[in-house]
Amino acid sequence: MDPAETAAAPEPPRSCPGDLAALKARLFRARATLVEQSPFLGSLVLKVPILITEDPRVDSACVDGRGMCYFGKAFLEALPLPALRAVLLHEALHLALEAFPRCGPRRPLRWNVAHDFAINSLIEESSFGADFLSIPEAFRPLLDSRFKGIAAEEIYDRLPMDLGELGLGDRDCVRDAIEAMDRAEKAALGKAILNEFRQDALEPEEWDLARRAAQRIPERIRGALPETGLESLRELFPMGLGGGGAFGDLWFDAWTALTEAEREVLRESWREKLLEAAEQALQGGKGLGSLPGWAQKLLGPLLNPQIPWQVKLAQKVHGHLLGRRRTFSRPGRRSHAVGAVLPGPIKDRGPVGVFVDVSGSVGPSELGAFMGELVGILQNTDLPVRLITWDAAVQEDLLLEHPEDMQSALQQGSLVLAGGGGTDPRCVIEHLEAPEAQDLPPLSFGVLLTDGCVPWPQASDWPFDLLVVCSCVLPDPTFGYDALMIDPGEANG
Repeated sequence: MDPAETAAAPEPPRSCPGDLAALKARLFRARATLVEQSPFLGSLVLKVPILITEDPRVDSACVDGRGMCYFGKAFLEALPLPALRAVLLHEALHLALEAFPRCGPRRPLRWNVAHDFAINSLIEESSFGADFLSIPEAFRPLLDSRFKGIAAEEIYDRLPMDLGELGLGDRDCVRDAIEAMDRAEKAALGKAILNEFRQDALEPEEWDLARRAAQRIPERIRGALPETGLESLRELFPMGLGGGGAFGDLWFDAWTALTEAEREVLRESWREKLLEAAEQALQGGKGLGSLPGWAQKLLGPLLNPQIPWQVKLAQKVHGHLLGRRRTFSRPGRRSHAVGAVLPGPIKDRGPVGVFVDVSGSVGPSELGAFMGELVGILQNTDLPVRLITWDAAVQEDLLLEHPEDMQSALQQGSLVLAGGGGTDPRCVIEHLEAPEAQDLPPLSFGVLLTDGCVPWPQASDWPFDLLVVCSCVLPDPTFGYDALMIDPGEANG
């Protein structure tokens, strides 16, 4: 839907007059018991403001683009407690799973239906018994095993042309047809409706557009269109029903009336609510695995953000070189204050070892990206670099006074990046421990670049801390390495 075509947000529903204490008490009980059974889901539900209304536009329950949830009074009165919990969760998940921003240019009604299918599948998969949580019959037509585990975007693409096949009423199907029309078709159809489909009231081009618009309505609803005239549509579009007002979307119009800045604020607000709900659920010490599967997938990137490998590389290298390692041989400054010996920092000032696998398994793009980042990181450390190339044996060993000399060595060809076949990092350990290597200053820390498909020694076999950077596969955690992966896609720009 083009936001430019959307009018200002409709007047929101008003709260019911009179005493609503009993209904509010039922809502409180439903939310409180959901929190008891699932702190994560219950916390999400608690974050949605609720208004009880008798507005005819709200015949069941819905949320709008500003995050408000509306319950029709008669609908709420008729809901048993298990169904009320399901409806509360359904509406909260519309917001938590970003139904409004994800809609994009899609037709709002169809997108709402697709999102309903996705959400109802998640609720149905929950571990609650039907005596605690049960999707009400009014929502069950939008629950289908064909859509289990499928994103709403894909469900949208799979919906039938006639939404009546899913159990939606004719009014919704006509609205869906109107949403499929372009601006000119809508204008022509609206003019035809206002003129009771009198052909002489429209220009020939307008009449052709009105006929084309009418053909978008399922034939089972409009009937067969005659060769001339559209009088049969008068019953479908009584006088005054046109103009879009009767087919307005309380669910979505409030969102399209917002500015981009306002929308982003709401999106960020719900990201924060998701994290708050997860943190509350995780306070019991059960871990992320205790959350529903869909929540784990959604929250994983939020709780464990994907940091670019370049940032990780800088963090890890600086962590070694700026004194974040500690030792009891150098008591910390706070030891006296706390009355106990605390480990103090180790400030590594020896050369940094850079060990590059030149067997051909590391591509030039990964090597170039790695070298470029590492030089940039080390340039501010004022430390020399010992650059060793290796495959099955050490090829070259250069002591470079300045980190930027690594790139100079590569560019000038004094460092040959082509090995003789085979790959074994143990050759570097043996080389560093050989008598002829003892004349060089000891290394304080090392960074090793390889594809990772090598016979790994234990990390403890290295005579210093080592950071492993891999272009293909990380070493098994049992080897004890601090390791990160270069993303080839990022390396290739």
